[in-house]
Amino acid sequence: MRWVLLFLGSLATGVLTIVLSLALLFVSLSIYGRYVLGIGSNEAVGWDPVSLFGRYWKLGVIGIPLLIFGLGCSLGFWFLSKRLHP
Repeated sequence: MRWVLLFLGSLATGVLTIVLSLALLFVSLSIYGRYVLGIGSNEAVGWDPVSLFGRYWKLGVIGIPLLIFGLGCSLGFWFLSKRLHP
């Protein structure tokens, strides 16, 4: 039962990490677009992942969220293994 709780808790922590990082990304892009680039709220902007990540853009688009998810799962597993005693 302890291992099931550890697995589900670390999985939930990884998902929460992804959700929070995506929310932070969207907020920071909104602030950057509005105050740095001077784009109004009614104007449309297209973000090109090839120009952001270069030639290996698929690796960046898939790899960075997987890395964040893995770090969140690892930290959740470490924290929960300290809190859940046998």
